[in-house]
Amino acid sequence: MSGLLLLTRDDPRDDRITLEAERDGQEVVRLKLLGTEPGRDEDRFASWLEVPQVDAAIAWTSRRAAEALLALLTPERRAGLGHLPLFAVGAGSAAPIVHEGFQVEYVSEHPDATKLAERILEESERRGFRRVAFLHGDRALPDLPRALHVAGTEVEPFELYRIRFLSPDVSAVTRAIEEGRQILAFFFSPSGVEALERLLPSDAAERFREEAWTMPHGATTERARLDRG
Repeated sequence: MSGLLLLTRDDPRDDRITLEAERDGQEVVRLKLLGTEPGRDEDRFASWLEVPQVDAAIAWTSRRAAEALLALLTPERRAGLGHLPLFAVGAGSAAPIVHEGFQVEYVSEHPDATKLAERILEESERRGFRRVAFLHGDRALPDLPRALHVAGTEVEPFELYRIRFLSPDVSAVTRAIEEGRQILAFFFSPSGVEALERLLPSDAAERFREEAWTMPHGATTERARLDRG
């Protein structure tokens, strides 16, 4: 009986692993569990970018925040962004802005918010900024702004996006659980963990926790996986 590879997003970056798994005879399910919509501070941050900022940097901890930032970049705002130190938690969250030619500092090994805060504080001493604009979604964890605040750095939060829970068909997953097939599931955010549990019937969710192999992407996703058993 073939196993099931579950990818809790539908993203072209997963095409290679999908092809390899299918070549090995595995069933692959790609679920688009999450969508986004503009956050409450989108306009406020756009205005912030258009005004020359002194002693400021920008930081974010999710790829979605980088994508939301990218969507706001008119030529005028792009010029403003180019003069500011930029920080992301890891290579994946930095990628959308790096691909546009901007330099983004990020944590290369085992990235998490604590290490990013340490990197920002080190660079603030070297580069002289004392304020950080924190770009985030409505479900962001407080780890980064809290660590910066404790160290005496002023943090101005900007909610650039909000998460929407979608309702894709999960029948292939419930069927695999009922059949006792081996499941390997990749999770890419804490919200993805919650989103899947919302869709599975309670008995199937319990069996999934007990029987499925799960691979979290990043420290915060790992924490969410453990918190939910």
